Amino acid sequence: MRGEIKSIALLHGWGGDARCWAPLVEALHGVPQSLHCIDLPGFGRDAERDWPQTEQLLADLDMQLPEDCLLVGWSLGGMLAVQLAARSHKVRALVTIAANASFTERADWPGMPQPVFESFCAAQQQEPVKNWQRFCGLEARGDRDMRSLLKVLKRWQPETIPASWGDALACLGSLDNRSILASLAIPSLHIYGAGDALVPLAAAEKMQAQNYPVNILRDTGHCPHLSRPEQVAALIRSVLTDSNSESMAPPLDKAAVARAFGRAAGSYDAAAHLQRAVCRELLGRAEKDSSPKRILDLGSGTGYGSELLRRRFPDAEIVALDIAPAMLAYARSHRPVADAYIAADAEQLPLADGSIDLVFSSFALQWCYRLPQLFAEIRRIMAPGARALVSTLIPGTLGELEDSWAAVDKAVHVNRFLPAEAWQRACTANALDCTPGTEQRVLHFDSVKTLMRELKSIGAHNVNHAAGKGLLSRERLRRLIAAYEQKRTEAGLPATYQVLYLDLENRASAASAMALETPSGQCESG
Repeated sequence: MRGEIKSIALLHGWGGDARCWAPLVEALHGVPQSLHCIDLPGFGRDAERDWPQTEQLLADLDMQLPEDCLLVGWSLGGMLAVQLAARSHKVRALVTIAANASFTERADWPGMPQPVFESFCAAQQQEPVKNWQRFCGLEARGDRDMRSLLKVLKRWQPETIPASWGDALACLGSLDNRSILASLAIPSLHIYGAGDALVPLAAAEKMQAQNYPVNILRDTGHCPHLSRPEQVAALIRSVLTDSNSESMAPPLDKAAVARAFGRAAGSYDAAAHLQRAVCRELLGRAEKDSSPKRILDLGSGTGYGSELLRRRFPDAEIVALDIAPAMLAYARSHRPVADAYIAADAEQLPLADGSIDLVFSSFALQWCYRLPQLFAEIRRIMAPGARALVSTLIPGTLGELEDSWAAVDKAVHVNRFLPAEAWQRACTANALDCTPGTEQRVLHFDSVKTLMRELKSIGAHNVNHAAGKGLLSRERLRRLIAAYEQKRTEAGLPATYQVLYLDLENRASAASAMALETPSGQCESG
């Protein structure tokens, strides 16, 4: 079994060199891993080297990689990083930035049209300096800070542009990582800019549709590590946290969760006694003198939390977001207090950076298992100084039901919950100040059937991949009841819920959004 990640190696893209990592290195200040910036042959410190054949190039790069590393690659460097991740025992995790699975367009994959790419390669042969300057413009295009970014890129013009850059372009056009990406077995994340002029948004969306871990940054182009270093650093820290912990693979399908809660929309309120009590408790933890202008009710359900928020903050704009469209429809019809209703996943929030003053989420995020990505998204949308109030469930919840099922069979019958430590690590990794609190609440039921009926009424019944399938036979039900009855108290059959409360603050300042000047951060040569 491989050890923890001890280092971070960084591979730049075509037309650049290791200097491009300076803002990101500064933003990664404080990580325990050592940082290694590697120049590709023909670029930067290795400007005198010829560009070798791809197999030799990968072998040379592998020799420069430190052991147990997180490999970060940008553009061409990202495509080479995917190749290295598939063959090197040194690579423990992977992050690519603006790296398409195939840079050029193929029959079933969006990319740069082949004639456009060939024209660019020809221009590189004829007028390399002019072509490189044009390339800088393409890199900066689509970023909200395009002008200042372009100035930085052009400051890094090399004294001479060797012919080997043409060979590097040929390598870029030949790489096809589609099959490799499908078989990668290490933690990974692929970061894209929504306005990228070199890697089309359609490619990022296709990666996303194929269930690759993708994060699309709005208002950015081909260089998010330069224009949004703090945001990219937070995502990298999340991958480090995820890789160095015993992270739980998602045991359920989000679509199944959405369907379950959608079916329960009409019956939810009548059964959600605990949910309402925890929602009130969570709101009670908000600062009494706070006055957020824009609030996100994350996992808004039938709108009970939105209604409480409206009473508490009558002048605020409230955005209700839930994964189940049927829940949003119910809320819009029965509690029309929000200003907007959005159907979306909490791990991919369709909201602008820094647009929310208060994130409020009660009993919704326990269905998310990629916590680093979840809190990277929450932090991204939080304005500087904004707060997030979260309640969720942790292990020990419905322990009586889980124990009783264990006497019947070995299938998974209770939804799995991540430990409090995992939640706190993910918050810390994303630079969110975290004040946690825990609470145990016990409900009592007159029968097992009543408990199971209530769980189904609120959409919280078992939707795990490993759940036992098929109808519950009389014999299995009899054995379940017999096991659970042994836990009966004077109040009835207990059902324990372990609740975790998180009070989070975004400590990042607005001034850190554009750290483009070369900082004092250290990056060892590879």
